[in-house]
Order: sequence, then C-alpha cells, then structure tokens
Amino acid sequence: MSKSRTSTLKNKRERREPRSPKGIRTVTEKRLSAGKPTGKTSAPPSPASFAKLSSREKQRLLRHSYRPTQRVRRKQGGGGGTDGGQEWTYAEVKLLGTKVDEEVARLLRRTRLSVSCKRRKLGIPSFRPWLRPWTEEELSLLGTLPDAEVARRTQHSVSATRIKRCQLGLAKVDHKCRPWTPREDALIGRFRDEVVARRTKRSTAGVRSRRSFLGMGDIFECSPDWTKAEDILLGTAPDDEIAARLKRSQLAIQRRRLKLGIPVNSRTRHHWTPAEDALLGTMADRLLAEKLGVSLPAVISRRSQRGIIGANPRRAWTASEETLLGTMPDSQLAGKLSRTELGVAIRRRELQIPVLRRK
Repeated sequence: MSKSRTSTLKNKRERREPRSPKGIRTVTEKRLSAGKPTGKTSAPPSPASFAKLSSREKQRLLRHSYRPTQRVRRKQGGGGGTDGGQEWTYAEVKLLGTKVDEEVARLLRRTRLSVSCKRRKLGIPSFRPWLRPWTEEELSLLGTLPDAEVARRTQHSVSATRIKRCQLGLAKVDHKCRPWTPREDALIGRFRDEVVARRTKRSTAGVRSRRSFLGMGDIFECSPDWTKAEDILLGTAPDDEIAARLKRSQLAIQRRRLKLGIPVNSRTRHHWTPAEDALLGTMADRLLAEKLGVSLPAVISRRSQRGIIGANPRRAWTASEETLLGTMPDSQLAGKLSRTELGVAIRRRELQIPVLRRK
C-alpha cells in the first residue's frame, strides 16, 4: 500500500473521531488543548436572534431536539361567524338578510355556510320568505284554515305550514276529514248509511266506518233466513254459482257452508266419492289416476290421508338380472330390464359390484 493512501485513510479515521481508549487523546481534544477552534460548533445564538431564524435553520442547529409547532388550521365557514380567521365588519353584517345567502357570500368572498351561520347567530331572518320565522299573526291562522290557504296567505310552503301546525299540536282543518258532530252521530242508526251520507255530505264508507267505531250494527241489513232447500244446494256447485241462484253474496254462501260443515265444490279440486275411495289400494296408483281422470299426486295424497297401503308390488331381482349388473352402464341396463336407473344403481351397490365406466 502506498504512503499517500495510508495517510488518506488516517485522515478519514481522525475526522470520524471514534471513541478513544483511555490514555489516547482524540484530534478534537488536541485542538482544544492547543486553543484552536474545533471547526465543529460555534457560539450559540442569542434568544432574540434564535427567534428570527427559520424552521429549517432551527432544525439544523438543534437537530433531533427541535420540535416545530404545528399550525392549527381553522375551518372555513365554521361557527362563530368567521371565515378562515377573518373577522366580520359592521358593513358586512348589515348585508346579512338583504339578499340570499349565496349572493351575500359571493359579494363578501365568503362561503355560503359561513354567511348562513353568522346570520342565524345574530337572529337575522332569511331573505327567502318561506324560511323567515313565523309571526304571532301567522301562528293564529294555523288550525283555523286549511294548510294550503294558510301557506298562500303567509307565503310559506305547504310542507312548512303542516310541520309548524304539527309542532303546535293543532288538528288539521279539512272539509274532507272534518270531525263528526253530535247531531250527525244521532242520524247513524236511524237511517240507512246511504241516507246519512247524503244528508251529512260524506261518503258511504265514512258513515259505515263511523257506525263501526260507535259499536252500532246495521239494523237495515236485509238478511233473510236460510231455508232447507237452500241448505241442500250448498256444496253441489261452486259458491259463486250458488250465490247467483239464491241472490246472496258469495261471502254469505261461504259462511253458511262452513257453518254446516259442507266441503267446497271447486272447479279445480277433485271431490272424492265413497266409491272412488274404495278403489284406493286395489290397483297401481298410476292406473287408478288414469281411470278416474285425476293426477298421480292426487291419488297418492288421498291414499296417504286414508292410511291405505299402495298396490305397487316391488319386482324382485332374479339371478339372471343380477348377473348383468356391472356389465354395462346403469342407464343402458335400466332400459333393458324395464327398471329405473336409480333402482339398478341401488341394487348394484347392495351387491358391491363396481360400476362400468364408458371408455
């Protein structure tokens, strides 16, 4: 190694100033003993000059011990009537309420939320007529006139009028839903609902609802007694046809039939006769369904309800059929033996015969 390279490495080690063992002085200690400046630090600045330094210069001097103060950003248009720290002047306050908040915010170069918060804080009404506060004279109209009429007179919206009336606990004034008077209640029960509706200028449904609310029945309802001949007709045909014959309502026919325990005669539902019930279990369900002209699930359901065992004998497997298991696919063997594919697969698994895979 050359002499110049050795001196260069020695100088680098001295600049790093490693911690020296006892009895060995570093370069800095030698310079301090000789009264020479170390070249590392200088005289600390005075507090006045330190305050004038920038954050970058303070951090360079203090290193890790410097913690810059964080600036608190104020929300623009926040409460308190300020906008980004800008105070309100007397001239700006005088503009509030003279125009809409959007226009005032544009003129004052503030946000609409700041203008609205300042105006509400000072109790200044909005420039919009439907947002201004209610006066005593306007409040006296609520509950005495319909909401639409009060909104037209006070220049408030219908929804604002309805909300204010509900807040005051006042009833709605509407000719369509006007309250019942004792004189009108006295007419209910004395005349038919149609007559009461015509005299009180109400709907028949409204009179009927009021009569039910008062616990009064319809004494004028025409419901003649049932005769034996009419009772015999129940269940022989659908309820609508019986109602047309007897000139009664379908609901009355249904109630009378249920009261007597007579089953319904439906156009889509099969009614089983004793003779048909006697055939259940005597033949296969599929054959019986074809014979009676009903569906197979209907025969199975009726047989299950009656607790009758089905006449569907299970064909036993023969030795020749079992020898064919596993020699061909289950679907092909099922078609050859006239069995279901599921039945072939179950029997093959019972005999522990592997399935034949198609190549």
